[in-house]
Amino acid sequence: MKLTDEFIEAYKDDLIYILGAQRALFTHPLKSVIDKKSAIASFARIYIVTAVNGIEVKMKKWKEHSKILEAYFSEKSTDEERIGALYSAFQKAGINVDFEIFKDYLALKYLRDAIIYGEWIEHKKEWIAQRGFPTNIGKFTEEHLERAKEVVLNMMNYIFHAVFSMKSEKLIRLKEETKKTYKDYGILNVTDLYEIIWNNLGRIDDYIYQDILKVVCSPEYYWASGLSEEQIDSLEHNEKIRLLYLSAYRAGINGHPLLAQHRSLAKDAFVFWLMYWDWVVSQGLNENKIKQALKILRDPNFPVEEKIWSISDLTEREQFEESLNKILENLKIKIPYSIGEISEALFVGKLAYKLFPDITPLTLFTMRLPVIDPENANLYWQEAQRVYDALLLAFTWYECVERNERYVPEKLDLCLKIYKEFFKENKE
Repeated sequence: MKLTDEFIEAYKDDLIYILGAQRALFTHPLKSVIDKKSAIASFARIYIVTAVNGIEVKMKKWKEHSKILEAYFSEKSTDEERIGALYSAFQKAGINVDFEIFKDYLALKYLRDAIIYGEWIEHKKEWIAQRGFPTNIGKFTEEHLERAKEVVLNMMNYIFHAVFSMKSEKLIRLKEETKKTYKDYGILNVTDLYEIIWNNLGRIDDYIYQDILKVVCSPEYYWASGLSEEQIDSLEHNEKIRLLYLSAYRAGINGHPLLAQHRSLAKDAFVFWLMYWDWVVSQGLNENKIKQALKILRDPNFPVEEKIWSISDLTEREQFEESLNKILENLKIKIPYSIGEISEALFVGKLAYKLFPDITPLTLFTMRLPVIDPENANLYWQEAQRVYDALLLAFTWYECVERNERYVPEKLDLCLKIYKEFFKENKE
C-alpha cells in the first residue's frame, strides 16, 4: 500500500515551512513586525489554503485504500453533503470522530475557496460566520489560526484512522498545544547567543566557500588547469580538494576581487570566534584540559572497546565513577590512569562534543580566511591549532562512547595539510 507521493509530501512540507516562517518572523532578533495583525492574517490565509488543499489531495489519493474516504467523493453532491457523508461513514465504521471538527473543516474549505477565487458566496459566508471564523479575510487573528491548526490536526488524524480502520468508541479529538514560552515571543537567553554565534560562523564559512568555488572554476584560476579529463577522474578526492584550495590561495594572494571583498568579513568572523571561545568554550574548557584529555583518550593502549565508556554519556560523573571503580583493576593492566583522570578525560570530551558540533571553525581558519585574507594567515593558524585539538577531542570522545572505536581524524588532518600547503606556496 503506497501512502505517499510527491504531492502529499509537498503539502506536508509546505505546512511545516509556513509555520516555521511565521515563528522565524515573529522571533527574529534583528527584526520587529510593525503590523503583527496583518502578518498573522497573511499567514492564516496561506495556511488555510495550503492545509485544505493538502487534506483534499490526501483523501483523493487514499480513497482507494478506504471505503470511508470514498464516501466523500460522491458525484453531484454539495460540499456540505460530502462532509455529512464522510462523517456518517466514520460512524458506521465504528470510528467515533467529532462532528464539530467536520463542521469547522467545511468552514475552512469555504474560506479556502473565497481566498483563491476572490469572492464570497452568500451561503458559504453565512456558514463561516456561524462557525466563528471571520468573513473578512483580513481579520484573521492568532486564535483563528490556532483553531484552524487544530482542525487540520484532527482531520489528518481521522484520515489515518480511516485508512487503517482504527475503531474507537471513545470520541477522537486531539488538542493543539497552545501554551507559549518566552521563546515564542522572540526573547533570547544567554545560551541562544552562543548558538547564534556558532550558526553565524557557519554562514560566513559557506558564504566565502561559494565565491571560492566560483574563482577556481574560472578560466584564470581553474583548479585543474593543464589536466585532461582522464587525469582529473583518476585523482583521489583529497588531491582534488588540495588542488582546488591551492588555486584559490593563489587567487587570494593576487587580490582576486571576489575573494578580497570578504576581508572585512574575515575580521568579523575572527571577532565572533574569539567571543565564542571566551564566552562559551572557556567556561568549561581550556587548552590544558583539552590536551590532558587527549593524552588519555588518544593513548594507543586506551581500551576503546570497553562498553563502560558509553555510560559516561548517560549518567552524571559520580555515578560513572562508581561503575568505573568496579572494573578498574582490569583496566590498570592496559592503562596507568586513575579513576579521576579517566573520568575527567571522558567528561571533558563530552563537553567538547557539545560545544563543537561540527568542523566549521577549522575549515574557516584553514581553508577560508587564509584564502581571502592571506596577510593574516599566521593569526588564523594559531586559532586553527587549538580548534584542531578541541575537535580531535570531541570526535575521539564520540567514537569511543558511541561506537567503541578509535577516531581517525582524516578530515581534520586534511584541513591542516592544506593550510601547510599555503606556506609552501609562499616560500616558492
